Amino acid sequence: MTDPSSGKRTGLAATVRRALRALGKTGVPHCVIGATALAVRGLPRMTRDLDVAVLIDDASRAWEAFAHAALRASTPTGSPDDPERMVIFTDPKTGVEVDLLVAAGDPEATAIADAPRANVFGVKAPVAMLEHLLLMYLYSNQPRHLGDFAAIVQSGKADLSKAEKMLRAMHPEMVPTWKRRVAAAKSPPPPPPRPPRRRRRG
Repeated sequence: MTDPSSGKRTGLAATVRRALRALGKTGVPHCVIGATALAVRGLPRMTRDLDVAVLIDDASRAWEAFAHAALRASTPTGSPDDPERMVIFTDPKTGVEVDLLVAAGDPEATAIADAPRANVFGVKAPVAMLEHLLLMYLYSNQPRHLGDFAAIVQSGKADLSKAEKMLRAMHPEMVPTWKRRVAAAKSPPPPPPRPPRRRRRG
């Protein structure tokens, strides 16, 4: 895979394959999330890393799997009983990052349980569905995640009714936020007007 800004090969595919194969061998329940999951589900977005979600009880096994794949933790992991919520691993061979999201419950738990397997750079791995990605992005105010949420809604590829039904069962207090974000995604504000062209002086 080539970085469009530098023209150099990123090594992303090689790192992804190694990380996912290592997780698959351990049997750790997990799923691919983030931009890679979006791409697999038909909504490609530029990315230079891999995002994976696991449950808190499986965090230490995931760390071991990545260590066997020659990935090094570049942020603190915490302890097996109290793992950090986000741990970044780096592939020394490629410089590519693998971000491990350690979740304590829903919506990630359901995303992991329900994720169908799909082809990710030639490796079969569980990949989060768009409906679950929507619910995960709902809990973030990062501009990138807000944009991904809107992109999924606007694509028409996700079952919004299904996602809302899951949200009502998981966290009904978030339904008003869901409705606001879906409405905003369906009716985005118009772009600012372009400044008038300057006339050339002849």
